[in-house]
Amino acid sequence: MSLDSFSGRSPRPRSDFEIALLDVEVGFTGRSSEEGTDKDIMFSYLALAVGLIWFVLQFSSHYSMDLSERVSTSDRLLYSIGTSFFQSFLIWILTLTILKRTFLRTPSIALLGVGSAMAVYYVVELSLDIALLTMRWDIIWANRVLTLLGARMTEAMTQDYLPSQNWRLWPVIYLTWGLFGAAYGLSKTKTKTFSMYFLVGTLVIFAYALNPEYANYDVNKARTKLGYATAIGILAFAIFRYYSNITDEYKVNRVKRLILLLAVFDFMMTIFIMDPPIFLQSTAAYLEMVPVIGSLFSPLTEPGVPPSEWGGLFVNIIVAAAGCVLGLGVGILLAFGRQSKLPILKWPSVSIIEIVRSGPLICWLYFAMYLLPDIVDPLFSNPEDFDNIIRMMVIFSLFGGVYIAEVIRGGLQAVDSGQKEAALALGLTPIQTKRLVELPNAIRTTLPTIVSQFIGLWKDTTLLFIINILDFFKIAKDMPNTDLSFLGYFLEPLYFSAVVFWVFAFYLSRVSIGVEKGLGLIKDGGGEKA
Repeated sequence: MSLDSFSGRSPRPRSDFEIALLDVEVGFTGRSSEEGTDKDIMFSYLALAVGLIWFVLQFSSHYSMDLSERVSTSDRLLYSIGTSFFQSFLIWILTLTILKRTFLRTPSIALLGVGSAMAVYYVVELSLDIALLTMRWDIIWANRVLTLLGARMTEAMTQDYLPSQNWRLWPVIYLTWGLFGAAYGLSKTKTKTFSMYFLVGTLVIFAYALNPEYANYDVNKARTKLGYATAIGILAFAIFRYYSNITDEYKVNRVKRLILLLAVFDFMMTIFIMDPPIFLQSTAAYLEMVPVIGSLFSPLTEPGVPPSEWGGLFVNIIVAAAGCVLGLGVGILLAFGRQSKLPILKWPSVSIIEIVRSGPLICWLYFAMYLLPDIVDPLFSNPEDFDNIIRMMVIFSLFGGVYIAEVIRGGLQAVDSGQKEAALALGLTPIQTKRLVELPNAIRTTLPTIVSQFIGLWKDTTLLFIINILDFFKIAKDMPNTDLSFLGYFLEPLYFSAVVFWVFAFYLSRVSIGVEKGLGLIKDGGGEKA
């Protein structure tokens, strides 16, 4: 029995801050033996004071360490803050466990909290030591354009004797930023949440592109164009958020489908702008004669950058996008084809699925590299037109499509037969029933698995380096051997590439969760809203 009970006094009312603090403590250390008393909150403040004092002492100690001269002041500061914070976090949990004797009421939670805090501290300390003190990231700053665009685009961008081709990417970037803003504006994402994530992402991009260290391009022009892209994203978000608030939901859904089609158009436009086909060059030459707007089309009359000269992260993104966008279309067609009762549709679909998924991706990449040109040779007047990157896009689309087909087929089998019968009874044709009833329900059910396939395709693009395509991973692997200033620094580019791949995969996962919530799936596990 507590002292407050003997004295006849009731505990004083808790403020909102104290209630929130106690809830956080229970989540980390378990229930207090002094729960419900004034001593409970007194121990909370005491533990916070101990953690704060420990942070100040450790920060002073870490910041005054004798480090290498090449460790910058900002890196030293970040290391000191991060290490001191997580160490004081550990001390805070230990203090709470001792003062409140949480190990007596909930020993398992208390032990788990202390153990987790110790593990987090050691992992963070090691990571910060590697990232801020040990590694030399100058190699990344010096080769930032190379890692993004490859050797050919970098040479044209940084050397005077070649015309720069980076203008071809800016229309794509503007449209992509606008689509991102529009999609989030129509979603149920809170404005505050979007602003926070958009601000963090924008700051990272600006820091990467505009850092003057080792910059061999016009930083001012890049700042201006990135500013335009940011403004387009914010404006698109504001316009479509206002539209979603004043418009009926069914109209909003129509606009969502339009944005999805524009995303596919954005992918195709990227390929056509980078390497305009003959018909596009001829059309641009005709439109060039139109007053006022003719000058906008004049750059497209010239040959672009052939896919064989693409490189860097751009190659990984474009191949992964082909695998996701085109692969989803291929998967839908194969899934319906396999379920069809018509042998002319069923057996080719079954054959493609079983043949393609029976072999590993690397084998199909070698097949695309050495054998596919001979197969498609009759379709091209010049076999060289069927470039390596195009072949990789075809293979990734087909390889991803067969796995997505099986996922969607499972979703189609889960659609209640009553829904299909009801649709047919209302007068819908079989094709309309499949498009409007079966497919939406199947994708709704299998969305997490489809996104997992997308993430897998994104990671599989690293296999391109095996067949000597200069993708992001290949450049990161060979970078220390090509830049004599950083000879021997092999790990930094590989760590950087790992972080980039993780960021993209994590973003796809979060987008999937957001879409599930928008569909009424409020749990990560897919639980339906009651």
